[in-house]
Amino acid sequence: MKQISFFAGFILLSTIAMAQAKSVQGIAEYQKSKLPAAVIELPYSPSTIEAAVDEHFSKKGHKPANAKDYKVFRNVHLGGSDRYDAYLKVERKSRKEKEAAVVYMVVTKPNELITAKAGSDQAGVSEARDFLDKLVPDVEEYQLKLDIAAQEEVIRKVEKKYNSLLNDSTDLSKKKLQLEEKITENSQSLQSQQAELEKERQALEAIRQRKKGEK
Repeated sequence: MKQISFFAGFILLSTIAMAQAKSVQGIAEYQKSKLPAAVIELPYSPSTIEAAVDEHFSKKGHKPANAKDYKVFRNVHLGGSDRYDAYLKVERKSRKEKEAAVVYMVVTKPNELITAKAGSDQAGVSEARDFLDKLVPDVEEYQLKLDIAAQEEVIRKVEKKYNSLLNDSTDLSKKKLQLEEKITENSQSLQSQQAELEKERQALEAIRQRKKGEK
């Protein structure tokens, strides 16, 4: 019951955290340049978030390229009619908080060098914020798939152990039955042999009595 309550509490806290997740306008660094960016903090590991982003864009036919600490998705829609090159970086929130991350998204015009983007250029930040806000359910769904897969793997291992024990139990039951049959057979043989022994003793006694009669 305590485990169920703990799990329910964990789900509730995760739901609350996701409901509170909201992007803000912030600053991201790229080669020591400070650029306007959409920023959001999520209660998931960086690997989970990156995988969810990759999956989101992959469904739309986009593959990432690498640019320093960023992944770049080129010529993409972020929800509006305009297209951008989206630079995305995911960092663990802190050393102690491995299951929390900060996501930075910097956008440029298609094929525009990010190093040429001015620090005052706010173009696309609003769209990037909307994109990150709408990405939250995708991340949540991706994490859920990971949790389901992990739990299924746990069940497979437990089931494998259970089947192994079940097979052992069947084998032991067979051996027990065979042993019981041998014990029964041995008991019957013992009784038969005891009767034979008694018979031979009586025969010996009869011979001895006959010898006494001759005297």
